[in-house]
Amino acid sequence: MNLSQEKQLEFSIQVIHELLQEQQEYVQLELDLSHAPSIFESKFGGTGYVPHDGAIPVNAKNQQLRLLAQIECGKIPLKDFPAKGLLQFWIYDDDLSGADFDHPTVQNGFRILYHESVDPTVTEAEVLEKTLPFPEDESFFPVEKEVALKPVKAAESLSFNDYRFENVFAEKFNQLSPEEPIQSLYDLDINPWDIEEPACKQFIKNSGWGHKIGGFPAFTQSDPRDCMENADRFDTLLLQIDSGTIDDSHEIMWGDSGICNFFIHSEALRNCDFSEVLYNWDCC
Repeated sequence: MNLSQEKQLEFSIQVIHELLQEQQEYVQLELDLSHAPSIFESKFGGTGYVPHDGAIPVNAKNQQLRLLAQIECGKIPLKDFPAKGLLQFWIYDDDLSGADFDHPTVQNGFRILYHESVDPTVTEAEVLEKTLPFPEDESFFPVEKEVALKPVKAAESLSFNDYRFENVFAEKFNQLSPEEPIQSLYDLDINPWDIEEPACKQFIKNSGWGHKIGGFPAFTQSDPRDCMENADRFDTLLLQIDSGTIDDSHEIMWGDSGICNFFIHSEALRNCDFSEVLYNWDCC
């Protein structure tokens, strides 16, 4: 393009700074090692709540799934999130962690369950009686130890790897350079990874990571929604679980230091309809 690299860099930095001012609320999920969570609390891994007349969810081969995460909805201060009950994420323990990358919304190897009301008379011992033992020597389960979660309200800007980023960036850039419009950040003659301006460099490297509900995702590869028709059907990050340390002896690990995402449509979330959720994880 005719626009000088110096101007391209100047406008790119300006656009990223504008994006950093456009914040969206989300809930960061901090690991809480202060206690062992009950079957009614937010947690990664462990034993989840199952009603007296309920069963552990299974896949098409009648093999039990394992609890990946459980969220106490009343403690998640987001407007579209359920105001009460428990939201659960179950996955099958195999080398793909229950994912079907060709059919990422088919709830076979994973299951999203929402319990609008919770019976406090259910006991962990009762749930364990329904749970078949897992052969730990053959386990690929990403969460090595049950850990409680502490929700913390926060805010962040559109992440660098979100499928919407390129269009939003181009729109803002073209306002600064209308005579030479671009379709994507990658139409420029500069490499965004070479931007040394501190705030921009940190944004490109670090945006989107962490355990969270809402906000914007991160990926070690690419956003799976980018190649989907009607990607806006999954406009909301329902849950993200990152790789990392739990304690000195345990970790959360998706393949080779990967990350896991669940996406849903905002209206479905408001209606507590979890029948269509996109489940994806990737790694380096």
